[in-house]
Amino acid sequence: MKLNLTLYSRTLAYACMTLFTITIASAQAGETEEFVDKLKTHYQTTLPIKAFSLSYHFLNKQYRDNNYWDYQMPNRVMSQRMIEIDLVKKHFSDSDILYSPGGRVNNRTQFQNDTESYYYEPNGSFLGKRYFNEGMANFDRIIPYILMNVDFLAVRPLLEESNIEGNVTLQQNIKLGTNTLTHKVSDGDESVIEYEFRNIPLQLLSINNKSTSANYVYDDYQTTRGITFARSVHSNPEGATEPAYIKFIDQFEVIEQVDPAKLQLPQGYGPEIPKSDGILVSKEIAADLYLVTDSSAWRNSLFKVNGDKIMLFGGSGYPALAEKTIKLINEQFPKKKITSVYVTHPHGYAIDGLNVYAEKGIDILADEYSIAAIKAYVGFADDIDKFKFRTIDHELNIDGAHFYVLENMHSKRQSFVHFKDSGIIFQADFLHIAFDNTIAKVIPNYTRTFIDFVRNKQLKLTRIVGNYQNNNISVEVMNKTYDALM
Repeated sequence: MKLNLTLYSRTLAYACMTLFTITIASAQAGETEEFVDKLKTHYQTTLPIKAFSLSYHFLNKQYRDNNYWDYQMPNRVMSQRMIEIDLVKKHFSDSDILYSPGGRVNNRTQFQNDTESYYYEPNGSFLGKRYFNEGMANFDRIIPYILMNVDFLAVRPLLEESNIEGNVTLQQNIKLGTNTLTHKVSDGDESVIEYEFRNIPLQLLSINNKSTSANYVYDDYQTTRGITFARSVHSNPEGATEPAYIKFIDQFEVIEQVDPAKLQLPQGYGPEIPKSDGILVSKEIAADLYLVTDSSAWRNSLFKVNGDKIMLFGGSGYPALAEKTIKLINEQFPKKKITSVYVTHPHGYAIDGLNVYAEKGIDILADEYSIAAIKAYVGFADDIDKFKFRTIDHELNIDGAHFYVLENMHSKRQSFVHFKDSGIIFQADFLHIAFDNTIAKVIPNYTRTFIDFVRNKQLKLTRIVGNYQNNNISVEVMNKTYDALM
């Protein structure tokens, strides 16, 4: 009986191995080249395309910084993208419109011609009329990601490989009716990319970049003007377990060139935004109240001196900023101690540097909701036991700093601080005012929430310091912003 069981086990194992071998089979010599030739024939009508326009809309899960209205219910925001590309001339025009909760609209446009590559904002929420010089390497930096949204463009690196035998391998899944090509790209980084194809009909199913853990899934193939392509693309960047972007292709058209009118700055834009020197400086803007910023004013924070203790407001956007801010304050006031750092709301770009303060035993001041969100933040999972919190309640006063916690559509709970004696407010994201005081064309409704509250409370107001960009917002500019909402 024992012998029969052993024989049965061996027979079953052999059968399973045989079935697996039949199901997942490596290609024989020459089969890989044959399949690549088959792909070239399949895509031959699209290979001559060198210039095109692409429009798509997508749902963005904001996977990078968890900028959700409620951290417990991650939301997706809708975006639209319209782009024209000339692959030969290396020209492109890219318009990206992001619709966020509360009516916020980020309208971002960039282009590259023969001599210029600029980034500006038609809505003016953050940059105003100023613009960035992106450098002539921007085409090579941006366009490869755009091409991944069109299946027949995404496979071109595979079709252009000259050493198929040495750099491409083929596996066949007979049961599923698919072929998977593994491409070792000789690009200096030795990238490894997997392409999975359905055999009948021949269609690209997915691309998996093993080197970057980025995955793309293609579906809903349709034919328009003689060109067949996937209308649905899901992408999972950086190893995400579910799609961060769910994209729907609205239109693809072959064009002769990028519209020349889209390859230049609109009239009235400027000046160019200079690169920041990254050197933090502090300036006393009221009694014992100091502004910390750099040459770009891209990030701003305040600190208040209370005897031998210092309260810091902002300065926790990312670890390097936190380290630089602490160093600056310690050098200016070596005999005083930073005891607390204040956070307005729990979005990633406002809290990423908090672990630096936690390591030094500095209290984190935030409202109850924000504290819960910080505790749930994945980036702090290994260090959260080191965090010391102090809860900010609505209308709490700590040494002349009056805190107000508001319900709004940017974050479920978001607060600001008012220094009654000087009439200065420190806030983040209630007011999006560009450095040049441009009034945006579209104003989010949580800006009204903030201004209405300030007016109804009759808070003394001389200056508003934004955590981002504009650190000297006047009452006049605030009022003009409110009027733009009407």
